[in-house]
Amino acid sequence: MKRLPDRGWRCAVLAVALALACGGLAWAGDEAFRSKGPELAVGGVAPADYFAQMGQLHTWLMTQVPDGVGQSVVRVALSEQDKLDLATPYVAGPQPTPMRVGVVKSLSVPVDLSLGVRRDTADGGFVWATTVTAEGAFAIRVHFEDFSLPAGAEMYFLSREGEAYGPYVGGGPYDTGEFWSQSLTSSTGIVLLRFNGGARDLRSLSFRITEVAHVAQDFPKATEGTDSLCTYNADCVVNNECTSDTAVAAAKYAIAKMRWIQVPYIYICTGGLVADTDGSTQIPYFLTANHCIAKDKAAANLEAYFQYWVPCGTSVCTASFDPAPAPAVYGASVVATGSTGDFTLLRLNGQPPAGSLYLGWNNAPIAFTSGTEMHRVSHPSGAPQGYSQHAVDASIATCLGADRGPWIYSDDVVGATEGGSSGSPVVNGVGQIVGQLTGCCPMGGGDCTDVCNVYNHTIDGALAYYWTSVAPYLDPGTSSCSLAGEPCTSSAACCSGFCHPSKLVCK
Repeated sequence: MKRLPDRGWRCAVLAVALALACGGLAWAGDEAFRSKGPELAVGGVAPADYFAQMGQLHTWLMTQVPDGVGQSVVRVALSEQDKLDLATPYVAGPQPTPMRVGVVKSLSVPVDLSLGVRRDTADGGFVWATTVTAEGAFAIRVHFEDFSLPAGAEMYFLSREGEAYGPYVGGGPYDTGEFWSQSLTSSTGIVLLRFNGGARDLRSLSFRITEVAHVAQDFPKATEGTDSLCTYNADCVVNNECTSDTAVAAAKYAIAKMRWIQVPYIYICTGGLVADTDGSTQIPYFLTANHCIAKDKAAANLEAYFQYWVPCGTSVCTASFDPAPAPAVYGASVVATGSTGDFTLLRLNGQPPAGSLYLGWNNAPIAFTSGTEMHRVSHPSGAPQGYSQHAVDASIATCLGADRGPWIYSDDVVGATEGGSSGSPVVNGVGQIVGQLTGCCPMGGGDCTDVCNVYNHTIDGALAYYWTSVAPYLDPGTSSCSLAGEPCTSSAACCSGFCHPSKLVCK
């Protein structure tokens, strides 16, 4: 699959979605339930411009690559245990886990400036580079430590196929001297350093590449049969581009495929942009599941791929992209999270691409109202966007220790979810978020390894239950608790429920 089709807004689709779900705040009957309509993203780079800018950077960097870099190669290979781990994409246990799609390989000898190939430049500086390869990988990343570049020094990571990321400068993206590069959709990448300073500045330059992330294909092996999305998806999985459901007509512009590293593995999930009620700003809040990401260390290296879909009728989704599957936002921080209700609200470090949408929400409880319809866009098995429709079922028994109320149980009506769908927001009939995916509950003859089994049920964390944890961010002005970093005297005063005992600030 090459470059995806035009991802610009289709005015008719947007008009339908806004007519259904806008209207700002609402009150549900006589109850103080809050709701919010969607918002168009302000700013951001158009997908076509994103790839054009990357192409320009790549063209220039290829002129800087020193001769002989192809002979300076750092290689990593999967062990037999690695292959077994990837063949079993979930950690065994009673609780849901994200789908793992790769492994982290440590380098026995870290790469630094003493290795690689160096070429002096006319301005008194130099260009240094080395090649990193992970045989059979779908994508790779490199881990920098002790990273400190003086003014005039820039680090890049590029493939020969057309991707290029950087510059990484100073102490890295977080100024901590440690970070993961962005992913190259290739098994081989070039790490390139350009140094334009004088010799006296060279003493302050340091870095080590200590690990390589080997991303296997983001999906299981292909199976026999005809499919509604990709050949590696189950037969009942539906391509979102094949639905005319107005509840998700615009939601596809809010949903992103997530991929991140939590050593020793690489994982995928789904999440979506969510709007807040402060009209003076637009903060890139992003909702997913707690069992996907709950810690800042994992969120810091997150890559969120937006506007990633294939036309209706596509059945063979290859792992060959030109040069990447979709525009990606790099890095995030955890704003609020909880295991009960299985939610994590992130704040992305960058703006989503132009044409994106922030989903609205509705905090009215629906977990006990059988028949309530829900709709979802997700990335099943890491595939392009899939669609599913569900109906709340308040009569079935619960499982996985997930009580009804904090969680919503539903029956699949159209389509299904798979590994990689975890964390995907589920919306009501007018496209407002009411929760996010936890996983599957097998009942009677159910079998969660067979996603098309009619006895399986779907479990979503309920926004209505964890609303007080996210309200200070999504509905500021209605909450009296203190946000992270604000002073406190007791944990009860903090929105997070934790006041640091010595610093006396909310966590």
